[in-house]
Amino acid sequence: MIRKFAKYWRDSASLIVLARDQPAVQHDKYNYKVLVFKRTSNTSFMPNSVVFPGGGFDKQDASPGWESFFRERNVSNTALKSITQVDGARPYIFQTESSALLDRNLSLRLCALREAFEELGVLLVTEQQPQKSGFSKCLPLADIDSWQQKIHNGTASLQELHAALGTIPDVFNLYEWSCWLTPAMFRKRRFETAFYLAVLNEKPIIHPERHEVQEYFWDTPAALLEAHREEKNWLAPPQTYELARLSYVHDIDQLARFAAKRNQKGSTLLCPVQYNTADGVIFVLPGDDLYPSDYDYLADNPNLDKYGEQTQEMIRKQSKRLHRVEHKDLHHQAFYLNQPPLDDHLHVQGFNEDRLKKL
Repeated sequence: MIRKFAKYWRDSASLIVLARDQPAVQHDKYNYKVLVFKRTSNTSFMPNSVVFPGGGFDKQDASPGWESFFRERNVSNTALKSITQVDGARPYIFQTESSALLDRNLSLRLCALREAFEELGVLLVTEQQPQKSGFSKCLPLADIDSWQQKIHNGTASLQELHAALGTIPDVFNLYEWSCWLTPAMFRKRRFETAFYLAVLNEKPIIHPERHEVQEYFWDTPAALLEAHREEKNWLAPPQTYELARLSYVHDIDQLARFAAKRNQKGSTLLCPVQYNTADGVIFVLPGDDLYPSDYDYLADNPNLDKYGEQTQEMIRKQSKRLHRVEHKDLHHQAFYLNQPPLDDHLHVQGFNEDRLKKL
């Protein structure tokens, strides 16, 4: 079955992996690091960019064979159903178009897990009786290179890997985090991506896949953003926004509790809309005064150059509701949000007292 928007963009999933780690220097407040990697120059989409692990949705991710896989391992329907019950916003990527396919809330998590293993060798598993512990576990493999290549090349599946190991993929401790769509101006290469968060108690050994990964990094959100500003790397827009949100929370246990509490509140689709300005570019997001009403995610912005002779500050002062990213160039952005975050999420400017004080 061809999905409704398949001619316009591909579905994908990405995994934000956090791991407990001692601060590198005494004044560093973070007790965790974030896993990212730099794409190779041969990558077809955003070569040389620094990203979270992730990639395109594959038919194996939606295979109904997963239902029998879980059933044979005594994973209860109640446990699986709890993942699919979400009360908040549901972009189209989360809609399951056929009862013959696995529920999208499960298959997108499996996609994120598969891609994390393919690209970086991170295999997250859970017990025979799955527990929502809040933290995931990474299983080291002796023949990891062989399995990575077979799954990457399509000669084996993630389900076959878990069947061979006698393990269960940890869909239960993956937290729905956000959903992003490439702006409409990138017509030939667009992705709607579901982002998930995984939290680990220790950093696993990484096995980068040489065709896709130039190098990988473990670092704090603030350090990754600083390297971006100093032009030591280049982070794609969803990465800068998500790292900015994370940068204001220094404790991994608090983050895990927040993610678990927010997990079933949904994800508003974040599709940036561009406006040119005299001193750069603005990308507005849902809730901003300049965001198109009833946006179909397909049309070009007819007001692209409406404010082209005004500065970003001038335009900002004319707006009552702000949810935007102001770009001076590829490496320098400023985030503005003067209203409650969508979906009860972390505030991109760090105003999180009410959300975090009880955690």
